[in-house]
Amino acid sequence: MSPNSSLDQKRLLLELSQGSELAFTQLYNQYKHIVYGTALKITKSPIQAEEVVQEVFLKIWQNQDNLADIVNFENYLFIISRNHIFDMIKKIARETSLPVELNYKNTTSEDTDTAIKDDQYNIILNQIVEQLPPQQQKIYKMAKLEGLSHQKIGEDLGISTETVKKHMAQALKFVRLKISPYINIFMTFIVFFKA
Repeated sequence: MSPNSSLDQKRLLLELSQGSELAFTQLYNQYKHIVYGTALKITKSPIQAEEVVQEVFLKIWQNQDNLADIVNFENYLFIISRNHIFDMIKKIARETSLPVELNYKNTTSEDTDTAIKDDQYNIILNQIVEQLPPQQQKIYKMAKLEGLSHQKIGEDLGISTETVKKHMAQALKFVRLKISPYINIFMTFIVFFKA
């Protein structure tokens, strides 16, 4: 991703950890477009995207003392950006009355995109499923979590297979509608930061 060698990057991080504004400016110019592009894709707002860039690089400047130990700056930048944008998602979720709690923690550079996706996706998915009407929720869980067939679900609940299919179709439509914005966010992170 970086045109500079890892040696040049290490030198910049070392200089920045010693308070070099020039090193900070070089890193900022080198990586700001990545953060901006990701934030713009998610927020659809140039103003908000610019705010994300400023906030992310402010955090990097504030944490400059620790930068000499960073092995992979792209990954470090990814984590800071991800955490900041998840904060934005939480705020948006609160404002739209969607009870989503993103319980992420400040992770290390060993964090993988798979673990991020799995944890955050499951939290969001479970809370969306909880919003389904009781019968749809029960059928959805029996099919998706217990792996039961439509016929078996119908037998267990004393309803026809066609009724099960109808409830399942409605549940899936609702879940897809509610989770699609979050899918876009997770895919954006992978495309921009892990390509």
